[in-house]
Amino acid sequence: MLEQFKKCLIRVNFYLRFLGLSLDSKDKNKSMLQLIRSHRLYVLHFFSLNIEVVAQILWVMEAIIAGKSFVEITRLIPCLILCFISNCKTISILYYAHYNNEFIETMRGLLLNNMDTEEEGNRYKKKLIDTHVLMLTSITKKIIYLIIVGLGMFAFAPFFIIVPNYWKTNELVLEMPFIAYYPFNEMEGWVYPVVYFHQVFTAICAILMVYGPDCFFFTCCTFLHIQFSLLIYDMERMVNEDSNSCDRLKFKMLAVRHIELMRCVNLLEEIFSKPILFNALTSSVIICVTGFNVLVVDNIVMVASFTAFLVFGLMQIFLYCYYGDTIMRSSMQISSAIYNSHWYNVGVAERKSFLIVLIRAQKPCELTANGFFKINLHAFTSILSTSWSYFALLKTMYHPE
Repeated sequence: MLEQFKKCLIRVNFYLRFLGLSLDSKDKNKSMLQLIRSHRLYVLHFFSLNIEVVAQILWVMEAIIAGKSFVEITRLIPCLILCFISNCKTISILYYAHYNNEFIETMRGLLLNNMDTEEEGNRYKKKLIDTHVLMLTSITKKIIYLIIVGLGMFAFAPFFIIVPNYWKTNELVLEMPFIAYYPFNEMEGWVYPVVYFHQVFTAICAILMVYGPDCFFFTCCTFLHIQFSLLIYDMERMVNEDSNSCDRLKFKMLAVRHIELMRCVNLLEEIFSKPILFNALTSSVIICVTGFNVLVVDNIVMVASFTAFLVFGLMQIFLYCYYGDTIMRSSMQISSAIYNSHWYNVGVAERKSFLIVLIRAQKPCELTANGFFKINLHAFTSILSTSWSYFALLKTMYHPE
């Protein structure tokens, strides 16, 4: 069990280290200058990305003043929002590094002490862990494939525009993957490949700055759900059917495990609640604008690029809501597990202890968007509903010439 958790963390660290971050860093007592020095690579990526963000914001301002087409302006909005989300998520990972470590150490301790002495119990627990870890691996791989396809589409889109245009007109008109305003002519000589490479590189950084923290969140939620499921299994078998007795020491250990799991959920809430809020608020805009671009853009390469972007946006917010819903439901099932045990056959003192844990478990452990609303499948349906409303409004406002 512990080995699988370590493998999942190694995968997360692989993405974060590319950005100059790590789950192993302990930055709680460091000053701002010390943080910058110890994360030079991340600071470099951060400034590199935000130079492009400023250039894109300047282009949007110029486009509005110049009265450029609505479709051109909306093409840039999802990219800008993604950059803001990437900043928010990586800053949160960096700022709450001590909480990351606390969560990982607590989870390691829980996994280490979770093996059953009975063969049947061990088989059940191994099957449960293998199933959920396999699901996590499958999800992360599919997202990576989607990211590669999306980035490839955006990176090579200019070539699919330049080559056919040159074939028709015999004139070389250069294009960039992303529209931006620069205080120089980016299409000139050696400047073009440098700016082109910089745009593609910052796009890779931006998507990894989103995916790295997301991968950590999905990993944490998967193992939290596993732990709640194992606790449910142990709670249901707390009272021995043959002797109608309860091992008080074992029950105390299970109650402590429940407290530790609740603390882990609180740590996860502390780390991710603010990025989740920003992500949830902007998801409706990303989904509706990318869907709008898929519908109105004529270039098939751009349509494919925005389709990949749309699927990524939908998958990302769905997985956040799905895992939030999973944590909520599995934490509430602890009370059902206690009720389903043979609690009525034990003494009065044991029943009181059971009742205390049962009452506490009836209040679900929830992940929220910084306390504004709960992250669950109901929130996902609300986001989709809002996205559809925005999309319908955009369609109504759009009048092609």
